[in-house]
Amino acid sequence: MINEKRKGSKFLRKRLANKPQYSVWFESDKKGGFIIFAGVKGTDVRTYAGSATCRATLDYNMRKAKTKFNLPV
Repeated sequence: MINEKRKGSKFLRKRLANKPQYSVWFESDKKGGFIIFAGVKGTDVRTYAGSATCRATLDYNMRKAKTKFNLPV
């Protein structure tokens, strides 16, 4: 995406950097529950966002984590 700003009589063109796509995902826990992470999936950039013990609470906690990290629900 290119932004154009007018400064005097010249146009300044600035390319917006592609920001990494942050997301919220879960992984299975060894004990039988789920761990919820937020960050860039597939890299080491991730943050612990919560946990759940069953599928019913997993959906609820995923929505809470997305809201916490300002991602669309």
